[in-house]
Amino acid sequence: MKIQYSIFDTLLEPVFVLNAEQKVVYCNETAAVVCDLSIRKITKGMKFLDLFEFSEPVDGLNELINITDPTPYKEVNFKTSQGGEGKVQITLQPIFDSMGDKNWIVFVRDVTLEERLQKKYRAELEQKEDVIKDLEDAKAQLENYSKNLEQMVADRTAEIQRMNQMMTALLDSLNQGFFIFNAEGKVLEVSSKACEATIECRPQGQFIWNVLKLPEKKVDGFQKWMQTLFMEMLPFEDLAPLGPESYPHSQDRNIALEYFPLRSAEGTMEGVVVVASDITSLVEAKKQAERDREYAKLIINLVQNKKEIGRFIRESQSLLSDLKKGLQASWESADGEFLFRQLHTLKGGAALFSIQEMAEFCHHAESILANFKEAASAETYQQLQAESVKIETAFQAYIAKSEEILGSSAMAMERQLEIPVSKFQSALNKIESKTKSNEITQLLLGEFAMESIGSFFASYNDVAQRVAEAQYKQLNPVHFENADLKVLPEIYSNLFATFVHSFRNSVDHGIESPSEREENGKSPAGNITVTFTVSPDAKLMIRIDDDGKGINPEKIREKFAKKGVDVSAETDAQVIQHVFDSQFSTRDQVTETSGRGVGMDAIKYAAEDLGGRCWVDSTYGKGTSLFVEVPYITNFTEEKIKIIKAA
Repeated sequence: MKIQYSIFDTLLEPVFVLNAEQKVVYCNETAAVVCDLSIRKITKGMKFLDLFEFSEPVDGLNELINITDPTPYKEVNFKTSQGGEGKVQITLQPIFDSMGDKNWIVFVRDVTLEERLQKKYRAELEQKEDVIKDLEDAKAQLENYSKNLEQMVADRTAEIQRMNQMMTALLDSLNQGFFIFNAEGKVLEVSSKACEATIECRPQGQFIWNVLKLPEKKVDGFQKWMQTLFMEMLPFEDLAPLGPESYPHSQDRNIALEYFPLRSAEGTMEGVVVVASDITSLVEAKKQAERDREYAKLIINLVQNKKEIGRFIRESQSLLSDLKKGLQASWESADGEFLFRQLHTLKGGAALFSIQEMAEFCHHAESILANFKEAASAETYQQLQAESVKIETAFQAYIAKSEEILGSSAMAMERQLEIPVSKFQSALNKIESKTKSNEITQLLLGEFAMESIGSFFASYNDVAQRVAEAQYKQLNPVHFENADLKVLPEIYSNLFATFVHSFRNSVDHGIESPSEREENGKSPAGNITVTFTVSPDAKLMIRIDDDGKGINPEKIREKFAKKGVDVSAETDAQVIQHVFDSQFSTRDQVTETSGRGVGMDAIKYAAEDLGGRCWVDSTYGKGTSLFVEVPYITNFTEEKIKIIKAA
């Protein structure tokens, strides 16, 4: 018959169930009391004879497998492994458990059970009496505590109020705005008085996105960021920098925002602490440091590039004169394309010679002009005119500083020639050997009036390197070929001044990042090569090659498609020539470097003004070549004089 051993739980007689190895697989509470051990320990693999030492052998105990019927009760004395002793009567019989396994049940009649149980229950009673006494003591303490509870609550409340006052005073002493928002985005009651200055309000009870004046289109993204913070899907330190970095202060103060976690004792997120710091003075200090660095560069440029500075000043005076004339027109008839070219070229030159303030005014004027072209108005035109005055003021300040350092001769409206006596004597000797007047004229021009074309382009290496550094790109020094070719500066200076745009574009649009170049099998550093040649039919060719990513004709087609212009009939070679179109740029956003779409336009305009032309050749992924071809003019006669006067 199969049996559940739980039926023995309530028996007052000790009961053990053994397997064939004499291990105890079950015992009831009474059996555990006899052994002075726990049921769990007994049934965890202990053998029956490990529990008891009997005065004489118990029949069949060592041969359980042979017991098929109940054995007669046998009375023996025993000692337990825990030091207990007594007298029992024992019988063994086979039994099948509920799983059908054969085991043997040992019934034990404890002759000394009554005495043992009395001893046990007396000990338990004593324990209960101790508990009762403890409860009585606790009751007395509770009654005493209840009598003083009201005073204790009053004292604790006063202490909390003092702590709150201290916390408020501490927060209000901070110069930083301090407040906390919870998982729902609600700002809690704690905040510092400085919030009134930094975030222009006391934020308690408001939603954090309203406190930070987030545009409606950014609220959803902010809420997702906030939910991610509280869910702690990623470390807080990694997520915090993705929140708004600044507050849009109405008084143009620079308010920086930082975020810190507020955690419970268990370490769970309960809120986010926002610290708003007014860093206006720090930002201004950084700007001033940048101005100081640029001023140092300006001084170095003045000293190292005296000839180029003089040339730049004369070119800029001409450009400013043209800009002023252009702005004298009414706002209804203003030539925006012409104004863009003048401003962009002025900005490029100012940046080249580290005239930071003038470059910033030019960039701001370009932004105003862009707004004017989108929605022309007299008010915007007046802003543009006012900004042009600032440009000229900054330029005049630069001239004053240049005169102070270089002397007034460097600022002369006309280019000055400095001729060593030996060189002049050598020229005279050559003149004496000539008989034809045109040859003599050409010789004089070549010796004293013409300059190597490379001197006009050498400074553009600094332009390219500066752009590369700002964009974390690598660029080898610009390589020049046939840079000793002589030209007349008065003829070509306006054209050469526009090439600043080409070098900036080569780095900005062409040269890739080092990692991208290496992925495409190129060296990490980009290359720009400038070649000067004169053809047999007296054409001056200026070619600028870069090994960047080239021009993508499909990107240009997409730009025109967005504007509703059909260029499907044009070849790729024809499409890329649109880089010379006025205000065409592949950039989606305007930066300090590019995006206005007037740089290449300025080069084309200057080349055509000399009766020349320009074009580009590009292989996507390989690089781009800019070709500028103009007449090679070597004297000031006839039509060439007209060109000079017109310039």
